[in-house]
Amino acid sequence: MKEVMGMPKMVPEYREEAKRRIVQAGLEAMYEKGYCKTTMDDIAARLDVSKPALYRYFKNKDELVIESAKILQGQYRKVTDQDEPDRCPVRMWIDTFDQMMSQNPNEHALLLELFAISAREPVIRDFSVERMKNGIEKPAQMIAEQQNEGLVSQKTDPRTLAIACVSMFNGMRMMLLLGVEREELRARWVEIVRTLFGVPSECPQDCAGCGKCGGAEQQ
Repeated sequence: MKEVMGMPKMVPEYREEAKRRIVQAGLEAMYEKGYCKTTMDDIAARLDVSKPALYRYFKNKDELVIESAKILQGQYRKVTDQDEPDRCPVRMWIDTFDQMMSQNPNEHALLLELFAISAREPVIRDFSVERMKNGIEKPAQMIAEQQNEGLVSQKTDPRTLAIACVSMFNGMRMMLLLGVEREELRARWVEIVRTLFGVPSECPQDCAGCGKCGGAEQQ
């Protein structure tokens, strides 16, 4: 790591690699100790570099948190941006659960801690507010398109459905943290999404996501 951290700033590829490693080390430290108890010294120690070396890439811990959130947001977009014409709306939400609902409770603990901190930290709050806005608007747009295609019931406003799904997902993070088994949460998630979207309990046989929606692919 020292070799990468010491590379000249004018070489973009090395700078990006250094930032990626710092973010990873920062997340590992915060998963272990929480946001408030993690210091830049802790992160530097994990990388075996001096603390001043970190400040070449991030002014403070808040900047590091925001950068890590951007990476996680990019992972979510990879799930939801898959363009499949026969993509089942329930299957998309199951994929979101499978890929974003980590089995590591410390990840959810950190997220909930950051939710609380955002009330007092303007930098984190501003980013979190924008992230939540996008986290509602994008699903709402997808749901509206699915309603127009007849894949989802039109009885409920798409923004209402999006807010319900985002709220339930974050609520399940807390439930996982408090001991509810992930397998049960996944099964309830499928049932709830089906109910909200007005999708029948049994998929048509030609549905590409039939096995996954029916619970055959528990992860």
